[in-house]
Amino acid sequence: MNRAEDSTYCTDHLYLAAFLTCSGHAVVNTTRNGERISFVFLATAEVSAAVAGFMSGAVIPARKFSFEVLKLKRFIPRSKLTMEKNRNDESSTP
Repeated sequence: MNRAEDSTYCTDHLYLAAFLTCSGHAVVNTTRNGERISFVFLATAEVSAAVAGFMSGAVIPARKFSFEVLKLKRFIPRSKLTMEKNRNDESSTP
């Protein structure tokens, strides 16, 4: 929970954010801390329950989840994605 703004819940966990959007919770804003993007949701009892569900292994449709991940990745600057891809390519070479 973001203490500076008690009415919002922020996460930089891409998969949690995708899970929350799949569960019907809209991203109301994004924030940036250096290179990290946080997704901001309204802090409600339903969001808290969805976060708890995610942490305890709740299941959602895979196809819907993958589309939400793709949509959320649009918030991440392309240069960061390119750097991560290059880093992963370098680590997989023998």
